[in-house]
Amino acid sequence: MVLYAACIGWATFVEKEYGSIVAHDVIYASWWFELLNAWLGLSLFGCMLKSVKYNGFKVSVHTFHFALIVIIMGAGITRYYGFEGNMVLEDGGSSSFIESRDNFLNVLVSNDVGENGTQSDILPLDSFKKGYDISLSPYVRFSKFSLDTKEAFDKPLSIKSVSIINYSLSSLFEQAKNENREIDPKEIDAKKRENHYLAKFEVTYDGITHTMLLSNRGERAIARFGNRFITLSWGPKFIQLPFELKLDKFEVINYPGSQMPSSFASYVRVIDETHGEYPFKIFMNNVLDYKGYRFFQSEYRVKRDEEGKEMHDENGMPLYAATILSVNNDPGKIPTYIGYTLLILGALWLLFDNDSRFRKLSNYVKSQKVLSIAFLFCGLALFQLSTPLYANTESKNIESDTSEFSQELPRKKSLDSVNSEKKSHLDKQLREKYIQANEDFIAHIATSKESAEKIAPIFADMSDEAIRERIEGLKKIPNKTLKRFAKIQIQGFDGRIKLLDTYSDELMRKVTGKKEFKGLKHNQFLLGLMTMPEDMAKLRLIKVTNKEILDILDVRDSYVSFEDLFHKDRLSDVYAFSISPNAERLEKFEKAYKLYHFVNTALKKRDSERNEFDKQVLRLHEKMDLLMPFSIWYYLRLIPADGDSWIPFGNPNMLDITQIQQSNPEDRKELTLLVYFLEDFRLQTRVGVALGEWEKLNETLLFYNRYQALVGGSLYLNPTLVESELFLNKTDVFPVSQYFYLTLGMLLFFIAFIAILSNKQIPKWLGKTCYILLFCVFVAHTLGLILRWYVGGHAPWSNAYESMLYIAWASALSGVIILRKSYFAMCGASFLAGMALMVAHWGFMDPQIGNLQPVLQSYWLNIHVAVIVASYGFLGLSFMLGITNLILFIFRNQQKRPQVDFAILTLSAISEMSMIIGILMLVVGTFLGGVWANESWGRYWGWDSKETWSLVSVGVYACVLHVRLLKPLYLPYIYNVLAVLAFSSILMTYFGVNFYLGTGMHAYAQGEGDSVNRLIFISLALIFILVALAFMKRKLLHTKETH
Repeated sequence: MVLYAACIGWATFVEKEYGSIVAHDVIYASWWFELLNAWLGLSLFGCMLKSVKYNGFKVSVHTFHFALIVIIMGAGITRYYGFEGNMVLEDGGSSSFIESRDNFLNVLVSNDVGENGTQSDILPLDSFKKGYDISLSPYVRFSKFSLDTKEAFDKPLSIKSVSIINYSLSSLFEQAKNENREIDPKEIDAKKRENHYLAKFEVTYDGITHTMLLSNRGERAIARFGNRFITLSWGPKFIQLPFELKLDKFEVINYPGSQMPSSFASYVRVIDETHGEYPFKIFMNNVLDYKGYRFFQSEYRVKRDEEGKEMHDENGMPLYAATILSVNNDPGKIPTYIGYTLLILGALWLLFDNDSRFRKLSNYVKSQKVLSIAFLFCGLALFQLSTPLYANTESKNIESDTSEFSQELPRKKSLDSVNSEKKSHLDKQLREKYIQANEDFIAHIATSKESAEKIAPIFADMSDEAIRERIEGLKKIPNKTLKRFAKIQIQGFDGRIKLLDTYSDELMRKVTGKKEFKGLKHNQFLLGLMTMPEDMAKLRLIKVTNKEILDILDVRDSYVSFEDLFHKDRLSDVYAFSISPNAERLEKFEKAYKLYHFVNTALKKRDSERNEFDKQVLRLHEKMDLLMPFSIWYYLRLIPADGDSWIPFGNPNMLDITQIQQSNPEDRKELTLLVYFLEDFRLQTRVGVALGEWEKLNETLLFYNRYQALVGGSLYLNPTLVESELFLNKTDVFPVSQYFYLTLGMLLFFIAFIAILSNKQIPKWLGKTCYILLFCVFVAHTLGLILRWYVGGHAPWSNAYESMLYIAWASALSGVIILRKSYFAMCGASFLAGMALMVAHWGFMDPQIGNLQPVLQSYWLNIHVAVIVASYGFLGLSFMLGITNLILFIFRNQQKRPQVDFAILTLSAISEMSMIIGILMLVVGTFLGGVWANESWGRYWGWDSKETWSLVSVGVYACVLHVRLLKPLYLPYIYNVLAVLAFSSILMTYFGVNFYLGTGMHAYAQGEGDSVNRLIFISLALIFILVALAFMKRKLLHTKETH
């Protein structure tokens, strides 16, 4: 098991360095790895026989282990007798061929090149796939094989491989040699992952020998041998099906107002000569099964013109050229699913079987009646004293590429272009009635000229003192008015409708790194950007941590202002561009921008080539775009427009009321009303800031709240959702829970640690009080998750941030509910939950609620994630209890403190119980993920890095749980050391794959977790010191009950 886990773990690093093709060929598809799988299955079977012989047949234990053997057998059947491929169906077209997913050496012997003649003059040999014996090096893939002599047109044919080289690297070296230059190591890393290979073959036919070169990019190599032609190709082969599929229609449904697909489906007809025709709709998680073949919706192609640009219809929607269906024929599915079923039954049985290891440990813990044990991890106390840290939205969201703060926004479609789209989903009479009812609002605007004249001198003063006074005035906006502003709804660029309260919170965290900045709340911050952009441009509120950037900007503070990013003598060019952009002003703007050269350089690099300075520059550039005067209006899609798409106002300075008066008569009044609202909104905010008069702003906001409620249609959020989202934003339940978890854990530790050393009982009232408080925090945490589920419309574990929230919840559950009789377990659970929430709010995870991609809209996903992420909580608790026990080992003294030994043995039993629950959930969750994958895209195991490291973790923890069978001398010490070190596999599964390897479908944000990586290395150093200190007093023997 150790060897197996090490091999597949190594493979993920090979994939990172050389790409998935090399990892697959060298490890996963190698003969020795197949042998290792067989050996693992035989070892399990042998251990089962030995266990039955010496310990008798235990139904739960042997059912669970037999299930693993069945799964290995099913996987073997799939590997040798199943196949996978793709079918491409063009719009209105049909096909009966699938293209294999694996690559083959395809050989064709014919009379004429490209002729599709009869069987008599073309003799295609069976395509074959050779198992490569590849010696891996950074630069060369080499393989030798020989095709057994076959007859083609009654003449012998022989093919021998000479070499296979990495053409990408070879060409790089040749180019560097010709240019007489040194090669940058980054160039080598990039080329290694291109996986462009050239193979040289020696082909002999009819006594004639030719050397043929072949590329793995699909090109064919053709050579003449007498009166015959031999064609070689290295790539997929085509397999004919006994029936045909025809594509009647392909459909993509996007989330309202976005280009992010909510679902896409292929309407096909199965055409079979023996059974006739029947229609079927294939979409994500809805599979076509026919004659042993399964068809899954995989992806689609968009039509492109000669220049490679996407083609669109008259409504701006892409034109689809073809759908791509993944196809498999898997005879191993049934035995594999039988294995999964036995696995789940065995896992559940193990927890309740009176003869199982879990029940034995449970009985031991109950017999001790230990109610006064607590948890210690002194190093964590430092974090409790740290200042609050908030998540920002700088990291990428792995579920979509539609960032809320994209730098390339669709700015053409806004009110400043006098958009007069008809809102067909609205009742015209209702709209007209609403407009007539607000004629007095337009009249009210005319009376505002006096106010405008009154505040003009106040805002003309741009001294530092005057700006500070105006910002202080902004902070005094009444809560009633601020709440009305917060309830205005906008449509994000992923199509989700949310409140301005949510958007302003996300924006402020992104720019400042905080929820509140120097007394300025997030809604006040957004109001300032919308109505006082010149003042906000002078405030130093952009968090910058890179010293090199600060030196370039000539700023000695850790915060910079918008104006700090530009040369002071060119600020007039910057404001001229922001007010009315054009090509000439853009050129002047670029000259004024201090970081222009650095941004340009970073943008030209690939993601993998960007260093930390490049990343920081691009983040700062994005914040600059948000803070540019009047730019924010392009991000706020406030106006419900035609269909499901909302539009922004655009630049307020470019709105032309005269032009609007000349627009379509049906829309003229409404557009005029919106422009007047915008003007009055800006004016009344300034009046409130300067004079403290907020009532008119309150009326203006009330008008727009009512307008959105009328014209927002079905997308407009109902009052319950609005209040729920406001409550979720206001309470900040997860950051608050974080500190309660850590504080209660620390409190329990000090009480219980003193009790253990002094050999006294913890007062029951004190223990119960701590438990009730912890339980209340857990309930609040649970309600927060439920509320996020309700607001987001899907289970809250769809991205990195949400999964950390769930890990924290599962950790708390393990101690507060399941293992509540042990204060040690309860305390460990509390600390682990607090640390998980702290990591979630360190700033590199995106807390935004987003829409789900089609493949994630599956109940199998909910079950898979819920089970596997919950397992991290139980395994984390074993880690915490292991740390605690190692600390207690240091304080051992058999003569003076025998109770410490007693506590170690009891906690070790509790830790093992938690580990058993954790590994059972990890195993079941991992294989349920296989069910989800198989039902969604037809492959239940693809050696994705996350899948692989989940399996590594299973192997690691299986070894820890079975090490007692080796009967080591000082088992309590050895077990606790292994329980601590084993958690590194979980850290690698979660953080390593997401932030270091950055490969596979589960990678969230490669390179964004540098702070986490540093913490992990520091933690490992501290753990090894702890292990070494505990080693000095390791001589503690296990008892008969705990063996």
